[in-house]
Amino acid sequence: MGFEKDMEKLEKIAGFLGGEVVLYRKDVWGDLLAYDVIVALMPSGIVVRGMCGLLRSKWEDPAVVVVDKGMRYAVPVLGGHHGGNEVAMRLEGLGMRAVITTAMEYEDGLSVGVGYRKGVSAEEIISAIERAFSEIGESLDEIRVISTWEGKKRDGVMERVADHFKRPLMYLGSEEINSVEVQSDSKAKALGLNSVSEACALYFSRERKLVLPKRVYGGVTVAIAR
Repeated sequence: MGFEKDMEKLEKIAGFLGGEVVLYRKDVWGDLLAYDVIVALMPSGIVVRGMCGLLRSKWEDPAVVVVDKGMRYAVPVLGGHHGGNEVAMRLEGLGMRAVITTAMEYEDGLSVGVGYRKGVSAEEIISAIERAFSEIGESLDEIRVISTWEGKKRDGVMERVADHFKRPLMYLGSEEINSVEVQSDSKAKALGLNSVSEACALYFSRERKLVLPKRVYGGVTVAIAR
């Protein structure tokens, strides 16, 4: 969402995220409640004043990410753990910097990247992650974030995995995944991806260091990074 004068930038953001452009008008705010995530290219004050009287709860409200006019920063101001942080991080693919203020993202911990074949169950993925952590001798409590390729959104399996571990789930697009350099070969190249599990783990890690390179557990691949 933004002003007509910024249409080129709005279309760039919408195209990158697979969304649609909504032009700002004074009475637009009620219409925006139908969306899961709002990316607003405008001053944060306008967004705060517009949304404050419409908010219900963090479980119902859309996530809101504010982008500055220079498209340098993406700041989740609502719903960080309900899509806002994920979208802000994805916008780094357009050269922005995600400004994350929720506590989880600043805690120490490990980033878990997951890939899996069609038909694999949530229970199989959970078991694979547990085996991976047993292999490196780390507690499952050290998981900070779990991520995978956005093509897996449709089956809903990873949502159940994230719910089991009670950790944030992030999806990465092809551009974000391919922006990460990995050493190992991957069958995901058939999908135009250099990697899935290792790239996802590294993308959301702090030190960009693999603690566990890709491991295969049946139809699941798991990589862990710090």
